[in-house]
Amino acid sequence: MTDQAHLEGYRECHTCAVREKMESRRCYHCTGRLDLRDLLLLQGEKKYRRSRAPILSAIVPGLGHWYSGRRYIGTYFFAMAPLSVGLVLATYQKWNWGLSVLTLSFVLVWLLAILDSKRGPFYFQPPCQLACPGRISCSQYVHLAAKGDERASLELVEAVCPFPGTIGRICHHPCEQECNRGKDGEPVAICTLKRFVDDNVDKDYNFYRRELDKNRETLDRRVAVVGSGPSGLSAALYLRLFGFDVSLFEAREFGGGTPAIYAPGYRLPREIYRREVDRILELDLDLRFGQRLGSDFTLQDLEAEGFAAAYLALGAMRSIRLPHTGEEAEGFLDGREFLENVVMQGDVRLEGEALVIGGGNVAMDVARSALRCGAAKVRVICLEKRPEPEERVFTYEGNVWTRIRPSDTGQFMPAHPWEIDQALAEGVEIIDGGATVSFERRNGKVVRAHCLRVERIDKDEKGRLIPVLMDGTDFTVNADWVITAVGSAPDFSFLGGVPAHTRVSDEAALIRLDKATGVSMPVLAGGDLATGPASVIEAIAAGKEAALYIFRVLVGSPSVSIRYRTRRIMEPWANYPDSLDHRARRKEIQLPVPERLKSFGEVCGGFAGKVAREEAERCMRCDWPLMRESKVKKYFRSQQDN
Repeated sequence: MTDQAHLEGYRECHTCAVREKMESRRCYHCTGRLDLRDLLLLQGEKKYRRSRAPILSAIVPGLGHWYSGRRYIGTYFFAMAPLSVGLVLATYQKWNWGLSVLTLSFVLVWLLAILDSKRGPFYFQPPCQLACPGRISCSQYVHLAAKGDERASLELVEAVCPFPGTIGRICHHPCEQECNRGKDGEPVAICTLKRFVDDNVDKDYNFYRRELDKNRETLDRRVAVVGSGPSGLSAALYLRLFGFDVSLFEAREFGGGTPAIYAPGYRLPREIYRREVDRILELDLDLRFGQRLGSDFTLQDLEAEGFAAAYLALGAMRSIRLPHTGEEAEGFLDGREFLENVVMQGDVRLEGEALVIGGGNVAMDVARSALRCGAAKVRVICLEKRPEPEERVFTYEGNVWTRIRPSDTGQFMPAHPWEIDQALAEGVEIIDGGATVSFERRNGKVVRAHCLRVERIDKDEKGRLIPVLMDGTDFTVNADWVITAVGSAPDFSFLGGVPAHTRVSDEAALIRLDKATGVSMPVLAGGDLATGPASVIEAIAAGKEAALYIFRVLVGSPSVSIRYRTRRIMEPWANYPDSLDHRARRKEIQLPVPERLKSFGEVCGGFAGKVAREEAERCMRCDWPLMRESKVKKYFRSQQDN
């Protein structure tokens, strides 16, 4: 059987003669591959049962384990609880220390049953996969890339991430921060390898159309998705795969959301993201562009039209304004509006010197874009300090390596370090630890900013930053343009303000709003609308969680058996060649700095084929269980002891 067939899954069970796949008691652990629809529903079912298991184990020890699929462990606790009670009753005469110990043991058995049932079925996941909000199986697709099977590697990513080419370019890659290879060297370029497999596979078919055609089951329920960014598109995709009729509402005349509007071409070429958006829009969705929630329709209108549920993925589209800035005619620009003009129009020109206010990733994008728009000099001023080189410190406890990270005190720039490095390399000047207090105008146009140094940054009870300025530290910065990029926030004006809500997911940003909207159908909000500005991969995870939640509310438990256990086992990890060459990360192709500033062409070119496979071979295969007791792990332990 080829890897391609193995990846696509089986329509019928080939292991034994059963009437329906995974319905027979004979097949305790089915070894057949699931379709994408059933695989996603199975993941949701396991997560749901894992959340309910502690409640059942609190009633009857071991019952939660049986419910979540861990029957052997459940049987153990089910036997230990009455045994410990029996010992207490059999020895009961009067109070003594022995009776106290037996009573304590009974209580501990009960508590352990509750705590252990939270784990659910235990399937070892490497730290890179646990760190990824989308739970992408990083080790496995990197391994397939090392073998040269890019198509199988790509489809493994696409099963949980509809935007592999986009994520491979703009993701903040928390997976690499937890990579075991980075504990004694540089982490594997997991993110760039995702981009590599996407760039090197012919897009001769729509992966999701193929999976949708495998199962044409319809649920005769209509769901409205409002917002066509990464979160809304992900929710619409998975809801469509589950069998719902999905209507997609979007205020603009095109889909894509924030990446399509604000991501500069040097980070994310428009054609890459547009291709990934279009293949979702082709899945028989009811597209309603040019429809804005609150003005063109309301949630009550959706309920009256017959929708059974709604998912709101409107993003964080309200820019935060500074009170002491002025109008555009005076040279003051909003950072998000500036990026939108750059991306959508492409002919924005800035002459003179530009000052960008803000220390986040958007501020870095604004500064780098301003250089490409002709600004003679670009400076960034921010309250926070530039981040210092972070020392990697690890601890080994409980058979697990954990990285010790400093707490986020708000004293350092929130922009990712690599974004700051790219801006500095291109000639952006960063003035850290400073704040603008007023602006000098000449002939109605800004010419200079008056600033003070920041002593420290405090936080109020709501977590907002409050800078404490130092008197007598005045300085000025010349500026023909002032561009503010100090953040954005969700806009709940369609509900008259931020409503009372209930959080319905611990792993993804997902809240329920229907109690505050006056409608009887479930109304969920996710992604940036629920948490404020976040990453694209977090938005994708929220969209998938929303689809699974809506399925459970409207349909109930899926027919997929909880007993299913995947038998896809990659080639076993035998020995890891540790050398200085394997500790060093391979270099990506990048445009020289002088050529970058001439256009908005993509700066990072990824990996070439041979270099990509060499980088993929650096992976330590932490998904293979033997890695937990391998020589490499013992080597790390000896390094810590020394």
